[in-house]
Amino acid sequence: MFNQLKYIDVILPLPLKGAFTYCTEQEDLLIGQRVVVQFGVRKLYAAIIKEVHDRKPSEYDAKPLLAILDELPIVNSIQLKFWDWIANYYMCNLGDVMNAALPSSLKLASESNVIVNPDFDGDIEHLKVDENLLLNALSHHEELSIAEITKLIPIKNIFSFINELIRKEVVQIKEDLHDKYKEKIVKIVRFIATDELLKHIKLSAKQLKFIENYLVLNAKKPGKKWVVADLLNQVGLSRSIFTALVNKEVFIIEKEGISRLLKSNQELIKDKDLADFQQNALLEIELAFNEKDVCLLHGVTSSGKTELYIKLIEQQLKKEKQVLYLLPEIALTTQIIKRLQKHFGDKVGITHSHLNNGERVEVWKAVQEKDKDKTQYPVMLGARSALFLPFNNLGLIIVDEEHDSSFKQHQPAPRYHARDSAIYLAHLHKAKVLLGSATPCVESYFNAKTGKYALVEMFTRFSGIALPKIQTIDIRKAHLKKQMTKQFAPKMLSSIIETLESGKQVILFQNRRGYSPVLSCSTCAYTPNCNSCDVSLTYHKWNKHLKCHYCGYIEQVPDFCPSCSAKDFSDKGFGTEQIEESLRDLLPTYVTKRMDYDTTRGKNAHQQIITDFEQGRIDVLVGTQMVTKGLDFDNVALVGILNADSMLHFPDFRAYERAFQLMMQVAGRAGRKGQRGQVLIQTYDEDHEMFGLLKSNDYTGFIRQQIQERKLFSYPPYNRLVGITLKHKNQRKLDETANALVVLMRKSFGARVLGPEYPAISKIRNYYHKNVLLKIEHEASISEAKIILHTIVEKMKNHPQHKSIRFILDVDPI
Repeated sequence: MFNQLKYIDVILPLPLKGAFTYCTEQEDLLIGQRVVVQFGVRKLYAAIIKEVHDRKPSEYDAKPLLAILDELPIVNSIQLKFWDWIANYYMCNLGDVMNAALPSSLKLASESNVIVNPDFDGDIEHLKVDENLLLNALSHHEELSIAEITKLIPIKNIFSFINELIRKEVVQIKEDLHDKYKEKIVKIVRFIATDELLKHIKLSAKQLKFIENYLVLNAKKPGKKWVVADLLNQVGLSRSIFTALVNKEVFIIEKEGISRLLKSNQELIKDKDLADFQQNALLEIELAFNEKDVCLLHGVTSSGKTELYIKLIEQQLKKEKQVLYLLPEIALTTQIIKRLQKHFGDKVGITHSHLNNGERVEVWKAVQEKDKDKTQYPVMLGARSALFLPFNNLGLIIVDEEHDSSFKQHQPAPRYHARDSAIYLAHLHKAKVLLGSATPCVESYFNAKTGKYALVEMFTRFSGIALPKIQTIDIRKAHLKKQMTKQFAPKMLSSIIETLESGKQVILFQNRRGYSPVLSCSTCAYTPNCNSCDVSLTYHKWNKHLKCHYCGYIEQVPDFCPSCSAKDFSDKGFGTEQIEESLRDLLPTYVTKRMDYDTTRGKNAHQQIITDFEQGRIDVLVGTQMVTKGLDFDNVALVGILNADSMLHFPDFRAYERAFQLMMQVAGRAGRKGQRGQVLIQTYDEDHEMFGLLKSNDYTGFIRQQIQERKLFSYPPYNRLVGITLKHKNQRKLDETANALVVLMRKSFGARVLGPEYPAISKIRNYYHKNVLLKIEHEASISEAKIILHTIVEKMKNHPQHKSIRFILDVDPI
C-alpha cells in the first residue's frame, strides 16, 4: 500500500521571498525540522519545514524531499511566526531571516566536488595539458573540491575550465552535504587494573610512582573525570610512562563528548537590599505590568537599574519562565554576566558574535532543552541576535541601554531593530518587556509619555551620590593662546594629573579610532584616499598602515609623496591611538590603555581590558563609544570628552540626540562610588545650547526640545520612515534609476518622498550610493505604504534598464 503524497513548504537559507514547496511520502514530518532538498540544477540545502499540507503547487512541479536531518524540530512555531513578522515588517526575504537566526553550523549547503564521469572512455588525446593534470589528480584522489582544484591548477576562471570538462563528459559534479557541527571530544583516563593484575605485571619505579600519584589525586577528588593532558600535568611524569601503563592495561583512555559552554564557579551571594526609591520603582514596574506589556525604566546613571532587573528575573524564575536580557554591545556582557552569575549561577547563558560555531549550536540546544534535569539557561544574556534563540516559555525581555543604535542591524538584511522586534516577540510569548536607559530614545520616551508604554523614573543615584559635575573647556581660546599640550587644554591635563595623584582613575572619550583620520603632504597637500571609497585613509601608527574604515583597504605609509616626492607628511586630527601615545609621553609613570575596535578583536580582549581597569592595573582608559555604555567602575573620578564638536555636526536629524546620549552616558561613568565625579568637555562652542542642558542634567528638557523640532519637520515619533538606498558602480546609471524611482514614488506618495541625495560618503567598495527617504505620518497605514513601495521597487527591478541596480530597503532607519 502506497503512502499518500504530501507537500511541504520549506524555508531555504537563501535571499528569496517566501517558502518553496516539495513533495514527499514521508510520514510524521514536524514543523521546524530540517530536511535536505535540492534547489536549482544540483545544489543541496538544509531547509526548515514551515508547513505540511496537501496542496499541489500549480506554477511548478514539486521536487521530492531527499532526507530528514532531525528527529525533533530545531525551530519552534513561535520562532516561525517571529521570522514571518521580521520579513514582512522590515521588507526583507524570509531566507535572509533564517540566515540571521540560525547558527551557521545548522545551515547546511552542499559542497561541490569534482569526480571522473563514470562514462568517460579514457581517451585523453583531445585533452589540454591542464585538463590532463586534473584527470591525473583525480586518478589518485576519488574526488576534489573546487578549492583543491584551484590550488592545483593556476587558472583564472576555474568554473569555465570545469564546465568545459563537464561538456566533454570527462568529469561530473557530485554534491556532498556535510554537518558542520562536531561534538567536542576529550580523552578521559580510567584506572582499570585489578590487584591481581598489579601483582603479576612488571612495573618500573616511575610507572609505580605514576600509579601512586594517580591514586592520591583520585582520593582527593573522588569521581573527577581526568582528561589525559590534565592528569599528566598533575602527576608530573612523562606521557611515555602513561602510554606504557595503557599498553599494560592499567589505564584505558575513553573518548567522551563534553560541552563547550563555560560553567560559573562564582559563589552565589545574597540579594542586596533595595533603597527606598528602588523599592518604589520596582513596585511601580510590577503594577505597570498589570496594565501594559511594555514599561520604560528611565533611571539616571548609577541609580541601580541592574538591581531591579535582578529582582524581576527572580520573579520570573519562580514562575519557571525564561528571561532574555538584551545588551547593545559585547563589551557590556563581561560585567553584567559576572553580576548575574553571582545571583543565578549556571542558570545564566551568554551569546554574542565572538562565540565560535560549536559554542553557538550548544547555546541553541541549551535554550531549547525542556528537560528540567539537564543543563539549560532560563536566563539568556546577549546582543541583538539573541532574539532568534528557540525560546518556548519567555516571561520577560529586558532591553538594557534601549536607546543604543547598536540594537539596529545595518548589514546585511534583515535590517531589524532589536528593541522593536523584542516587543513583538514578547507579544507572541504573552511576555512583558522592560526598556531601561538613563537616556531613553526620543521615540520610546514619547511612547511612554503618551500612554503607549508605562513609565517609571528614578532620579536618585544609589547611596545618594550626586550626579557628576559637568564643565566645558573652551579650546578655541586655548588654541589661540597656544596653551594646548598635545590634545589637552591646561584644565583637562591638570585635572587628569590631580585625579591620578589622588589614586583615582580616568576615562577619556574620543569617538574616532586610529592615530589620525587624515595624513597629508605638508608641501603639496596630497592626501592618500581609499581606492574604493570616497574617504581619506586613517593613519594607524602602531603598524604604519593607512586603512579605510569602510571597506578595510590597507596600504603602507608612503616614504615620499606620490605627487611631489617630498618626504614631509603630517597628520591632521587625532584618534584614540594618538591620545594613548600622548599620555604615555606626558604621564610615563601611569598605565594608559585604549579600548576600541582595534584592541578588542580577540575573543576575550574586551574582558581582559575591563578586568584590568576594574582591578586598578590601568590608570587611564582611552576609548571610543565602547567606554560609554553601562560599564560600572568604582574608582573613576574623572571623565574627559576630548572633541565634543565632532559628534554634533552630522547631516542627520538624530545627530543631537546621539551626541547628548553619548556625552551623558560617558559622564555617568564618573563618581559611581564615593565622592562626586567630574566631567570635562573640550569644545570650540561653549555656548551651544546642548552643553547647558548637559550641565544641568536636564534630559526631559532636551527631549521636549527635540520633540518640538521633530514635529515641525515631520520626523519620528510623528512620522514613520522607510529608507531606500540604490547602489551601482556606474554613477550616471545610478542617477537615472534614482530619478526614475522618485518620479514613480511621488505619483503615489507626493511630498512624502525626499531625495534622491548622495550621502556624506557617496562611494563605498566601488559602489556609488544614492538615498531616497519616504515619510509616512502615523495616521496613515504604514503596511499599505509598504505594499505600494514594494510594488514600485519590484517594477523597477524588473525593468531591463534598471535590472543591474541594487535596491536596499530599510524600515525605521537610524
